[in-house]
Amino acid sequence: MRVSMRFSYKALHQDGSSTLGELEAPDRSRVVDALSKQGLIAIDVFESRAGIAAALNKPVFTRQGLNARQLADITGELATLVESGLNIEKALSVLHSLAEEKMPQQVLGRLQGELREGKSLSDAMKSDSSSFSKFYVSMINSGEVAGNLAEILDSLSTYLTRRLEIHEKIRSALIYPSILLVMVAVTMVIVLTVILPQFEPMFAQAEAALPWPTRFTLSVGQLVNEHFAGFAIALAVALTALMGVLRTDAAKKRLAAFWLRVPILGNLIRKDVFSRFHRMMGTLLRSGIPLSAAFAVSLDGVANGHIHQKLKEVLKKVREGNSLSSEYATLSDVPRLAIELTRVGEDTGRLSEMMLKTASVLERDVNNLVDRLMTMLVPALTITMGVVIAAMIASVLLGIISVNEIAF
Repeated sequence: MRVSMRFSYKALHQDGSSTLGELEAPDRSRVVDALSKQGLIAIDVFESRAGIAAALNKPVFTRQGLNARQLADITGELATLVESGLNIEKALSVLHSLAEEKMPQQVLGRLQGELREGKSLSDAMKSDSSSFSKFYVSMINSGEVAGNLAEILDSLSTYLTRRLEIHEKIRSALIYPSILLVMVAVTMVIVLTVILPQFEPMFAQAEAALPWPTRFTLSVGQLVNEHFAGFAIALAVALTALMGVLRTDAAKKRLAAFWLRVPILGNLIRKDVFSRFHRMMGTLLRSGIPLSAAFAVSLDGVANGHIHQKLKEVLKKVREGNSLSSEYATLSDVPRLAIELTRVGEDTGRLSEMMLKTASVLERDVNNLVDRLMTMLVPALTITMGVVIAAMIASVLLGIISVNEIAF
């Protein structure tokens, strides 16, 4: 009797999309036969490893889904094709044939396969949570129900592109400060571990007479030199523990509330959250989706946990018959503009139009705030780091001057 073993495999569907999985079989050839009966072409079949060996052999940095740029590009291209009259399956086929990167090819191929099995686009996307968020899937489902998928895709494309532009703007602006921080850290280590020890014999003769900045710097230098490995380990453990704590739901909510209290940054977050929320809700309302349903779908796109919880309470009140603007007015985190334009929209029967107008104004404010913050960040960090390095050097120079005064 042959013992079954577990094999991992990579195989191709008839449409060219790839799939990964595991099977139990007596040998490799049986796996190939089993895949062939399923209509799959085996590319790679190998014995699965268990425990630590399996963990060590997994690719650590391999993405399991679309990145932000790929998702935005696919959404925009899909919107264009659907708007031009192509059905969704044909549009996916066109995108699949044009895709040059491996991950978009796999995702598009997988969506095609599930559509051919009779699933809707939103149901097909729901099974790929690494590429499509709950919010994204809900928006697609709303477009399918309302019969305006092209408009929803176009709105999602605008949303994803603007979010990506802001992230890339911030990332680009942080390149120089990041390099500066690394250089300052390296400089401090060199001063404390290489330069400062050269002066210690001189300072030892007049330790009591040294000014306090010099004594403090010497103490820090001695700690770093004598316990560098311990500090490094303690820092690594502390960071690991902190990351673990920050992943908990309670910590995320507290942190979300904390950021909202930070001057300027809190205002930026509020405007960013409500610009996205109102754009999605305005698009859904314009498509004929009822207010409570549009609110619930758009709520999935609110990333800040504190605001998300507050808006969930608003949704309950709206479902009970209260007006949205009156519930908005009870919350301190809702921008004043959003409250007033929502009230105007309710009074005039043009709520979807006012939602989209609010989103446009808030998006402009967010871009301006980000530009100002990034402009202020670089000189602020440069000055701060310069002061730190200057203080260290000044403490050494003060010590040298004190020693000289004692000698003469």
